[in-house]
Amino acid sequence: MTAGWDETEFEAIFREHYQRVVRITRRVLRRDSEAEEICAEVFLRLYRSGPGVAAGGLVGGWLYRTASRAAIDALRAHQRRGLEEELEAGASAHSEDPAEGPLTQLLRAERIAQVRSVLAQLKVDKAQILLLRYGGLKYQEIAAAMHISAASVGTMLARAEAEFSRLYEQQQELSRKASLFETVKERR
Repeated sequence: MTAGWDETEFEAIFREHYQRVVRITRRVLRRDSEAEEICAEVFLRLYRSGPGVAAGGLVGGWLYRTASRAAIDALRAHQRRGLEEELEAGASAHSEDPAEGPLTQLLRAERIAQVRSVLAQLKVDKAQILLLRYGGLKYQEIAAAMHISAASVGTMLARAEAEFSRLYEQQQELSRKASLFETVKERR
């Protein structure tokens, strides 16, 4: 059995990384409460794993990788259960800008749902690298989190962005065709 954490060391790690871990999971999940729940679960896993995880000084990478994977898993579970509309309805009610009108809120919520849908379609490593980069991590931090060389981050990120763009454009084209079909159907 491994030795337990020194409480002050664990608290310092928690204080240093909590906000960033929440920010990464919030980018994927719709509700703050769900993002915070995932973060709590990730820190519990860290605590149970013991201080050996932090031995190489890569605890931040471990946390970001674990949190982004857990958030992607939660997103995919939502899609399997068909909770998209229910969760998006709740998300659209919470605007960052109180002066924003209902139409703007609806359009933003729709775009967010589309982005999340595409993220759920990507392979985990591609979704993860996008989340980590757009969650504010630097290339060195991404490399540590994903256990890859820093020189590979740019290439992997470019491939992930290209795949995301391709899938997003496909989704947009399908939406345009469906809208056109509905318009033609209504005219009949």
